[in-house]
Amino acid sequence: MALLDDVKAALRISAANTAYNTEVSDLIAAATADLKLSGVTAEKAVDTNTLIKRAITAYVKANFGWNNPDAERLQKSYEMLKNHLTLSTEYAFFTITFTVKDSVTAAAIQGAEVTFNGETKNTGAAGTAVFYALAGNGYTYKVAADDYISDDDEDNLVDVVAAAVGVAISLVAI
Repeated sequence: MALLDDVKAALRISAANTAYNTEVSDLIAAATADLKLSGVTAEKAVDTNTLIKRAITAYVKANFGWNNPDAERLQKSYEMLKNHLTLSTEYAFFTITFTVKDSVTAAAIQGAEVTFNGETKNTGAAGTAVFYALAGNGYTYKVAADDYISDDDEDNLVDVVAAAVGVAISLVAI
């Protein structure tokens, strides 16, 4: 069932009744745009996600029609859900995965120290360290590991412009 049909059902409008489709579709678009403006990533602001769908439905129910006695309560419900979504690393932040490998053997390097935007983590058995950040350009990172050297001792830069950013790093054994 499409989001329009689901929202119409929540409004107690039959799927066969198309008289309100334009208004409901406009409200769905407004809710989606509001979520994106608030910081929910475009990749997550899709109608197949249960929490996004619930937020959109609450927004539409709060803003549909005239003299809705529940409008204020529904708007508060939408605002609370929106706040939770925008504070969640899963919905509002991008994932940056660093993969550190030996430059010769391509084996994962466990225990490498990755510093990204001032936060430091050690890589796990797969040689990965995962960070979260808002979209932006010029985040700095640095990688160091015992018995390895980097080709570059300077801070490196990465741009976070997609929901998932992968950074592959090869270190040279000493």
